[in-house]
Amino acid sequence: MSPVDLRHQAMVFQLIATFVKYRERHREWLCFPGDAAFTMASENWRCPDHSLVHSSRFPGGRIPDAPANFPPDIVFEILSPADNASRIQRKRKDYQESGVIQVWINPKKHLAELIYPNRAAQFYSEDQPVVIDKLPEYSLNLKDLFSV
Repeated sequence: MSPVDLRHQAMVFQLIATFVKYRERHREWLCFPGDAAFTMASENWRCPDHSLVHSSRFPGGRIPDAPANFPPDIVFEILSPADNASRIQRKRKDYQESGVIQVWINPKKHLAELIYPNRAAQFYSEDQPVVIDKLPEYSLNLKDLFSV
């Protein structure tokens, strides 16, 4: 994996910060930063910029000392200049085939795309909060995210 630019990392940090607050009220969701590895249906490992897993998916409530042998429930990917179309498509396909809810954030266009495994994609401009059905009381303020 090639290094990412500082703005990308600042945006990832801002994104994670929103979930620190969210998790105080919703302890059932576990959050993982970009180095956490998950096994997709294709047997590929993916390390999304940020991912969420419902705590019930860990047997006995214990987080393993190894990559997850399952995909996350929700992923957030922030596009960077190093991302090319074929790489993005491979990731999207892996997530889609694994039943993962995907949030793709495009800092250059100030847009986000929300992809559910079983319905059409939704697009959000920076003036619209991104709301994910599976996460009660959560919305992502894109304007704050893009302001870093």
